[in-house]
Amino acid sequence: RIAWIVPDLKSVVYLGERGYHGTLLLVADSGKLWAVNYVNLRRYLYSVVGAEVSPSWPMAALKAQAIAARSYALTYYFKPANKLYHLGSDEYFQVYKGIESEASTIYKAVDETAGSFVSYRGGIVESLYAASDDIVAEAFQGHGMSQLGANFKELLP
Repeated sequence: RIAWIVPDLKSVVYLGERGYHGTLLLVADSGKLWAVNYVNLRRYLYSVVGAEVSPSWPMAALKAQAIAARSYALTYYFKPANKLYHLGSDEYFQVYKGIESEASTIYKAVDETAGSFVSYRGGIVESLYAASDDIVAEAFQGHGMSQLGANFKELLP
């Protein structure tokens, strides 16, 4: 059984306490209820970037995060995680919290980097990132972006 919740373009749909742009698909399957938010990439990034880093970080760090998050999301656009959705909403993929993590600085960073993504030989790179250099070294064998490293202001005395 499935049900679509399709609000008008400027409305927000709430699931519990959390608000989302886009449409919501509800699927009952094997005793579980799935809620899948279908939203365009820009709206998705407004949430992800704000959930992954602080909106108070310097614009250069926010833009680096926006490009990394866009690159990561685009790889799953072409190889979806599941038949119902492209990406999950937790730390395994990218943290997605709907409208609660949006902020004006995040809008600016995402908008000013629109169309930019990490590419190698014409392909999209699955841009891996984690909070610190230590996590990048351990989880990705040093191949990825450290969010704290991108926030160079925090590293200055």
